[in-house]
Amino acid sequence: MKKFIIAMAALLTSASVIASPSLGAVNKLGGSCTKVGAISGALICQKSGSKLLWAKYSSPKPAPSSADYITPQVLAALKVTKIPANLTPPIAKVPTDKSFWLDQACSVDFADVKTPDCQAGDQKGSKIMVVYGDSHASMWMTALNQIAIDSGYKIYLFAKLACPILEVPIWSYQLNRPFTECNDWQKLVLPKIADLHPDLLITTDQFKPAVTNGAKSDFDTPFLWTDQFPKALAHLKLIAKKVVVISNNPSMSTDSASCASRPGANIVSCSSGRSAADNHVINNIEQSAAKSLGIPFVDVVPWACSPDLCPVIINNIFVYFDQWHFTASYVSWLTPALKKALNL
Repeated sequence: MKKFIIAMAALLTSASVIASPSLGAVNKLGGSCTKVGAISGALICQKSGSKLLWAKYSSPKPAPSSADYITPQVLAALKVTKIPANLTPPIAKVPTDKSFWLDQACSVDFADVKTPDCQAGDQKGSKIMVVYGDSHASMWMTALNQIAIDSGYKIYLFAKLACPILEVPIWSYQLNRPFTECNDWQKLVLPKIADLHPDLLITTDQFKPAVTNGAKSDFDTPFLWTDQFPKALAHLKLIAKKVVVISNNPSMSTDSASCASRPGANIVSCSSGRSAADNHVINNIEQSAAKSLGIPFVDVVPWACSPDLCPVIINNIFVYFDQWHFTASYVSWLTPALKKALNL
């Protein structure tokens, strides 16, 4: 693209020279020219040894849409029945192929309300990116930290396991009681985020049944999300210049690695049907809330599912390290798509 811009600038400044009858000859491939970067039809003037000669020129193609390199691989994955020899990571290492930001202090445990200082990205960057949510915020840090480095952002992670951004009491299935620590943690973290005055705040959390009493029913979950997610999102919009929501990724019906590790396993049988895995009810609620507030919503489900099926191996990469999280290897592969979707 840079060469193209330079070439176009050269064309504008040298057009009169190229078009001038005084050249005395029609420009042709391999013929001599006078100005590097000048363009004439399908030819561009380039240096060849000590000479300037006309070479073939093709205008740059527009950048692909975010899923252009992903969709063909997702469709090809539907035909994978055995573990490929070049699987990344090897099947035995899939359960530990996690984001660096998981399983340590930056992902606050269920019963804790700590607010650790987790900063990375471009340490000389003049812009601030905040990533806020649950373990899925930590999961996406594999890509977001690299994007921050590439784009001149300092990045801060605020993540608490199983704690969605809803600012109301919910139930903890891990603790089997009301999840008071989630709201207590939010009350500490949200002022810290506001003090950073982030240029960009990215929020994501994996849908879990989050009702007032999970021991009784999960029926109320979509109603709670419909009522409370827009309010939580509106709060975030007040404390950041720009907010982006990353959708729920698919939730598999079984542990993918355990399934694929079985002797003679057909990999297709380890996949999940999209309608059951894509969290479409909650994603639709979150997307509607984001749209109503003018907030970009990044739908990542098509990055892991065909219209019918969500495979467990895509592009020879194992997609999930458990039922709910992408492997670090897969997130890394998705980095260009996420970067384009964020439109930094």
